Amino acid sequence: MDSHEKLRNRIDEIDYELVKLFEARMEVTAGIAEYKQKNNIPIFDEAREEEVVNKNVGRLNDETLERHAASFFRHLMALSRKRQHENLKNHKSPINNI
Repeated sequence: MDSHEKLRNRIDEIDYELVKLFEARMEVTAGIAEYKQKNNIPIFDEAREEEVVNKNVGRLNDETLERHAASFFRHLMALSRKRQHENLKNHKSPINNI
């Protein structure tokens, strides 16, 4: 097996782990949506999202990835918000603001 194929295999392994983590994160967002609805809390919390971005970007060892990591987490949280809205809509619940 050449080094290119080994690298591709490693990417496949990482992607497999990412999929499992993504599913776990999306499952937790369902519980968050229910909590927010019951407590009349808006789905979008800009301060919390910036906190999450900054916290995770700060965990990087490679500072050259900061911009990309920030983008990654912003997209991930946008997907989480979308999923929360879908969960509330599918449960015939009123939807809080975006």
